[in-house]
Amino acid sequence: MRTRTASILAMAVLAACRSGATDASGPTEHPQRCEVVVQAPAGFQALEALREEYLDHVGVRLGFRDRHGRELHAFAGIPGEFGEGLPAAGEIELAPGRIGLLSGSDRVWVVEWTEGGPCDPRAALGNGFGREGFLAVLQEAGIAAGSG
Repeated sequence: MRTRTASILAMAVLAACRSGATDASGPTEHPQRCEVVVQAPAGFQALEALREEYLDHVGVRLGFRDRHGRELHAFAGIPGEFGEGLPAAGEIELAPGRIGLLSGSDRVWVVEWTEGGPCDPRAALGNGFGREGFLAVLQEAGIAAGSG
């Protein structure tokens, strides 16, 4: 089961990080820079940020890892099939007032949402969490709405 979960996670990350197309005309002079509004959860260290240039925007991926090897990655403006192959697991309320589509099982979870514009899709991917742990870390990171 661990190998299958790792394979699904690898496919999701690879699909999400596939290269953006730029043609011979090149990117616009001042493409919109996407932002991921996320704070490092307690006990998590930031990983190297990834920025990817497209014709009309610069996509971003931020990652965090804790000492137990659990990871949280947040994406904005990087096209891909987030959570491909993972079962749908409902909707969750995001901050502030948006709704995200949750998918996942076992130890791999993804929430995806849109806000409009070239920085969509937006997604957060967790590895090493059960469902409740993933939802709790999304709240702590400021992605999911708080319970109170």
